[in-house]
Amino acid sequence: MSVRINRRVLDKCSTNLQVLEKTIDKAKEQDTKKLKEEYYRLVEGLKDATVARETDIVLANPILPDEILQEAIPGSIRNAEHFVFFLKKLVEYLKMRLRVQHVVQESPAGFLKDIYGKICIDRKPLRFCAERLSCLIKTLEIPDISDLSPLVLMSHFATLISTYTKGFTVIIEPFDEKSPTVSNPILHLACLDSSIAIKPVFDRFQTVVITSGTLSPLDMYPKILDFHPTLMSSFTMTLARQCLLPMIVSKGNDQVAISSKYETREDIAVIRNYGSLLIEMASIVPDGMVCFFTSYLYMDNVVASWYDQGIIDQLLKYKLLFIETQDSAETSLALFSYIKACENGRGAVLLSVARGKVSEGVDFDHHLGRAVLMFGIPYVYTQSKILRARLEYLRDQFQIKENDFLTFDAMRHAAQCVGRVIRGKTDYGIMVFADKRFSRTEKKGKLPKWIQEHLRGSFCNLSVEEATQIAKKWLKQMAQPFSRDDQLGVSLLTLEQLQNEDFQKKIFSRAQQL
Repeated sequence: MSVRINRRVLDKCSTNLQVLEKTIDKAKEQDTKKLKEEYYRLVEGLKDATVARETDIVLANPILPDEILQEAIPGSIRNAEHFVFFLKKLVEYLKMRLRVQHVVQESPAGFLKDIYGKICIDRKPLRFCAERLSCLIKTLEIPDISDLSPLVLMSHFATLISTYTKGFTVIIEPFDEKSPTVSNPILHLACLDSSIAIKPVFDRFQTVVITSGTLSPLDMYPKILDFHPTLMSSFTMTLARQCLLPMIVSKGNDQVAISSKYETREDIAVIRNYGSLLIEMASIVPDGMVCFFTSYLYMDNVVASWYDQGIIDQLLKYKLLFIETQDSAETSLALFSYIKACENGRGAVLLSVARGKVSEGVDFDHHLGRAVLMFGIPYVYTQSKILRARLEYLRDQFQIKENDFLTFDAMRHAAQCVGRVIRGKTDYGIMVFADKRFSRTEKKGKLPKWIQEHLRGSFCNLSVEEATQIAKKWLKQMAQPFSRDDQLGVSLLTLEQLQNEDFQKKIFSRAQQL
């Protein structure tokens, strides 16, 4: 529910408004009745939006609260031409607000006061901006609304900022954090309260089941989503064999501790040990390997150093190398080539970033991911103004400490990254947590239960050589024949078990205990 607007988006909005104006003029010439019918429909109220509230449509876009749906759209924006003029004023105001030399942060109430004082736009028409634009697009029968996505984005911004006075903040920065030397003003409407997005689901359904392989630790979710759970439980995986091997590598063969923390991330010895770990694993792991770094900047620095140290040349003797970038087209091409290399038997390594496209939307099942290496703990960038505002909000509203949330978020993303390697009970893979901080109890205890149960004490605080020997022995076990019949009665239920009344009673009693 957060919105990010820059000058480029606003320029596209201006272009979209010109297209809308021409389309309206054309509609007036050809079918005036259509626009009149829309006007009278808006006078009666948001009947379509009320219907959407009663169906699944609203769950994808929880913007307008129930009380607004009972009102009629304000007269100042019912007429199509008046509404376009209204949007033009809003675009020009936002362009003016982007002319800043320093960071500006204010509440939605302060933003609304400023917009009313400068261009006399009231809060009420802003609240209906998204629904009014949606109605206009449907009336004009515009076939491809993707061309109007910047305008739709701005209408969502207007509706959100005028609907929610709490749980949001407005931050205007004179430059992007990724390139602080280049002037590129950005307006952020940041949602600080995730419970706002899920509230329509809780209001609509009597029973809600939230399940995932990375919901750990469980006690954090009722706090940040603001609900009282009836039941919370964490389950292990029922497996016929130990098909995942989690290990914590905390030092190199030279006994130098490895970590991605700020004080040591530029240390040549640490970078060399990370490279040594990658080469050793690439030499014994078949098919595909995926590696995750904490950020794009850190990955670029490490890869550049690996080139200087000759590590990349050694790696290419075993597998091909592909790297995720911030460009989606380049990443898609790298991913396609990586899959092709794994399928033809050459093998490949994919270097990726936690919170990137690969970590959240791609499954590396079977030969596409036989090992995942997590280089460091993926803490979020703590100097971000949006993050600082959210941490302050969580502390004041839910009494969640800053360090607790940052650790929870980092370990959740680490589990999400390494979880890419196991996508079924017949799959197998290695999970390497390459940072000495993973050995700490407060970090290790926040991993999902299904990972913790396989993370024995002998698999913690390992050197690169020790981890390599354990992985080599484990891969030999995984290479043995394994069929679906081996799982029946252990990780899969047989037909006889399902039909057995005593077994059904056992399952039912077990469910009641949970």
